[in-house]
Order: sequence, then C-alpha cells, then structure tokens
Amino acid sequence: MNKKIFKVLVVDDEESLRDICKDVLQDEGYEVLQATDGQDALQILSKEQDIDLVISDLKMPKMNGLELLKAVKEKKIDVDFVVMTGFGTIETAVECMKMGAADYLPKPFNINHLLVKVNKSIKARRQRLERKRLSSVVRVLNLSNALNSHLDLKSLVYEFVSHIQKNFRPDSVVLFLVNESKKLVKSVVRGKIFRINTKIFSFVQQKSQDVLDGGRSQLIDRYTFQEKGFDNFPYSLIIVPLMSQMQKVGVVALIREKDRELFTPRDVQLLSIFASHAANSFQNAKMYTKLRDMNMDIIRSYAKAVEAKDYYTKGHSENVASYALVLGSNLGLSSSELEKLYTAGVLHDIGKIGIPDHILNKPGRLTEEEFAIMKEHPLIGREILSQVWTLKDIFPLVYHHHERIDGLGYPDGLKGEELPFLGKLISVVDAFEAMTSDRAYRKALPLPEVEKILEEGAGRQWDEELVEKWLKLVRKAGMDGLKSGALISRLKEVLHSS
Repeated sequence: MNKKIFKVLVVDDEESLRDICKDVLQDEGYEVLQATDGQDALQILSKEQDIDLVISDLKMPKMNGLELLKAVKEKKIDVDFVVMTGFGTIETAVECMKMGAADYLPKPFNINHLLVKVNKSIKARRQRLERKRLSSVVRVLNLSNALNSHLDLKSLVYEFVSHIQKNFRPDSVVLFLVNESKKLVKSVVRGKIFRINTKIFSFVQQKSQDVLDGGRSQLIDRYTFQEKGFDNFPYSLIIVPLMSQMQKVGVVALIREKDRELFTPRDVQLLSIFASHAANSFQNAKMYTKLRDMNMDIIRSYAKAVEAKDYYTKGHSENVASYALVLGSNLGLSSSELEKLYTAGVLHDIGKIGIPDHILNKPGRLTEEEFAIMKEHPLIGREILSQVWTLKDIFPLVYHHHERIDGLGYPDGLKGEELPFLGKLISVVDAFEAMTSDRAYRKALPLPEVEKILEEGAGRQWDEELVEKWLKLVRKAGMDGLKSGALISRLKEVLHSS
C-alpha cells in the first residue's frame, strides 16, 4: 500500500522565501504548492481537496494571512494552518491560535525550526485523520448491523434515515427511491425545510434526478451554488445517489440552514458509504436468506481494508476463518459456535487498521517500541467491534487471540482455562497460516518446520489438544506424499471444500 504523501501549500508574497520553503519541504518528502497571496491560496484550496497544511505569511497584499485563515474556517476547508510573519507579537500569535491556527512561526526562522513546526502539525493531522477513519468504520459497522436486523423494506428505510439524522445532524432529509418506471419517488421526508418549503424541495428533487442520472454526488452551498432562482443560496446541501452494483436504487438529500456549519467533502464521502450499504440492503430486502451473507461481505471488506495495508497478508484473514471452521467442524462444535469462529477468523486482525504502515510492512525485526505499538491491535480491534452489539460474542475472541497458555501472551496475560476456548482455536490456526505464508520479513516456512514449532509450543503457547487435532488434519490432507508447498495448497483446497 502506497504511503500517503502529505501536501503543503506555502503562501507568501516573497518568491525567494517560497522557493526556499519548497526546496526544504520537498527534500523532507512533502508535495509543495505555492501561492502569492491569500486570494491566490483560496483559489488553490477550492480546487485542491487534499491539501493538508497551509503555511502562510501574515502581511500580504489583496488578502493577508489572518483573512485567509478566517476564510478557510468559514468555508470549512479541512486543512491545518501555520502562520509565519516578521511582525510577530504575542498578541498576534494568540489571535491566530484563537482563530484555529495549529501553530505560529515568527520570522526570521531557520530551516530546522520550519521543519519542526511542519512535522509536528502533520503528525497531529495524521493521528486525527486515523481517529476519524476508525470512527467512520464503527459508524458504518453500526449502520450495517442495524440494516441487517430488518427484513422488510419499510423498516430498512426508516432505520437508514434514522442513522442519517444521528450521524450527520441535518435540519431536513429526504429519501427518494426508484420505482418500477425508473423514476424517483419520495419515500421518507424528515424536517420542516423539505416539508414546508416547496421551492427548495422542487429544486432538490430535480437535482436528485440529475445526481441519479449522472451517478455522482453533489455538495452545494453558498460558495458552490451557481443556479438561478436563489440570490444567495441560504443552505448547505448534500445529494448522494444510492447505487448497488451499478444499479440505481435511489437518492438521499441532506440540508442545513445557513447559520449551521457547512457540510464538507468528508461528509459526502461518509454519506456515500452509508448510501452504498443502504442501497445493497434495499435491493436485498425481500431476499431474507441473503441478508446474513451481505453482513459477512461487509465484515470481509474491513478485513481486506486491513490486508490492503500489508501486501503479504492478503487472504490471511479469510484463510484463518476457513481453517478455524474446519477444525471446529472436526471437533463437533455447534453451528452457532462455527459461525462465531468464522466471523472471528475474518475479523481477528481488524485492529491492525490502526497500526502504522511502516510497522506492518517492516522487512526486519521490530524494535521494542514498534512491537509495543503492534501489540495494541487486539485492543483496537476490541474497541471497534465492542460498539457493534451483534458482535459482542466475537470481540473477546479477537481481543485474546494473542494470549498464551502459559500466560506470557498479550494483551491481558491470561493463561490456561482463563482463555476462551474458541480464542485458543483461532490462535492455533492463525499461527499455522502465518508461518505457512510469505511475510515482509521472511518467506513461508517449510511444513515440517511449522509442525515442529507447533509441537514444541503445544502446552506453552498453544492448547496441546488443539495443536494435536490440527496437525492430524494437516497430515491427513497430505497423506499421499505431497511436498510441503503442494501440501499446503492441497490442505487449503480440502478446507475450503469441506
């Protein structure tokens, strides 16, 4: 997975200073844009949606740094801000910080001082974005869980709209669904704006048809609005299509009054994810037997999101789930226990979504500090899953899959019978799959070596009986004399076909 390159916009009317900042920051690995004054910067920020940091002088022609900062905050542009000036005072710094600046850089400054300020701001932004991403995962999981608890379209519609109101806090929301004639029909309206204001409702209805036809979301506010009929568009509006495998299902529109904060591109992105999940649910509302499969597809998507961070673990979670299912079946576990095993197998590493890429993909041995961070992934996984009530029986398995029989594991150091039985089973097959697969730091181990490691760790790291049962299955799959590589492939075929 490619590492994100953070983008910095340098704003100053001195070309030589801009060029110096650009050269230094590019050497540090940042992508750098330049603007000559606040107006120029604002135009760039309106076009470029992925700028992370603005470094702006205060004293500039046309629009100064404070005016630029104020405009950025008013427009709700998601960018951090560092102010630099040769006229710095404590009062100016305080004013900038009160307006939302992340930091303050007085001129003249040396290069190291600049880098310290920029790196500090980018680090804080990276951590904040990661927290938002984890929060979004939880919100989507909760939505998916809620939708999957209903079998009829009417209940699904009301559940979806309820989640929209809770997560986006619109003043009014309308959901249109496509009828048999492929036309949009009003399904649910909440809030007085769409109920009372016929002019705005007619406008939104027409725009919704355009959005559905084009298949692209729209964000409309007083800064982006260009239609005739409204002198100064007094709202912030999001219109998002509901698409299921390129099939048009409907449109959802959210609106806020002008005195509320504006919707942002991030709101559009999250609402699009909500709409995608809802569209799938609506399409399958009458196909009760497929609702659970859709839930598992959603779960797998988060496992794949984790694996996308590390090329070498692609398919790891699905393989662990399949191995656990077969071993559990061999042990005669109930269907509900097998379902828990499979789901826990798919989700056991979901907490790695919160682990930095450079640690996940490190080709060598982790340092003590890096390993301490890596050991946080069961806790992160539990925090994510514990907020989805239908997975309450799953998150203990995810949380404890790195515990050991002898109590030397993590995160809680449980031992022996303190460990959940299904968690001990996951631990065995997780270790087997990891050792028999390529990793960034090593190639897959030969099967005899894997068997030896498991046997030596039985009773200390892993449950002795479970190791014995699993290796018996492995050897049974390879009893025709296959070599290790072919044996593993054969084992996977046997397990997936079971």
